Amino acid sequence: MENRFSTSRDEVSVRLLTRYNWEEATQLRLYDYQEDYLPGVLHTIAQSKYENVFPHGIFLEERMVGFIAYGEFSGVCWVSRVLVDRDFQNQGIGREALSILLGRLHKDPKCREIRTSFAKQNALAEYFFGSMGFEKIGDGLDDEIVMVLR
Repeated sequence: MENRFSTSRDEVSVRLLTRYNWEEATQLRLYDYQEDYLPGVLHTIAQSKYENVFPHGIFLEERMVGFIAYGEFSGVCWVSRVLVDRDFQNQGIGREALSILLGRLHKDPKCREIRTSFAKQNALAEYFFGSMGFEKIGDGLDDEIVMVLR
């Protein structure tokens, strides 16, 4: 299986983190207020060593500008992280990266359903995922909103 996924626009791609680029992912920067909503990249990388979590870099050409991860648990694929470095936000990169990932997950027979969750206070995440076809289905653990892709 290829570790690089891209679209016809080809300047944005989503690539599995490797031993050669994982440290670059830890250098991505968010605005202070955004850090309250997401566990750190390093946390997700560590989680991927013990759970079915798959961390990817978001690349603009050959430069890593973001991070996206998903996990697969009993037929449900959870989009667990989407972040774009603060210097590259508001350019449609996160939307493009999520579209690329969702295209891959739709083709994966292990993913019978695609979900995401995020802090209830994260109104931007609710808007973002809603605009990508996710619908709220309830509240999750730890004061979170759970959405499913329809």
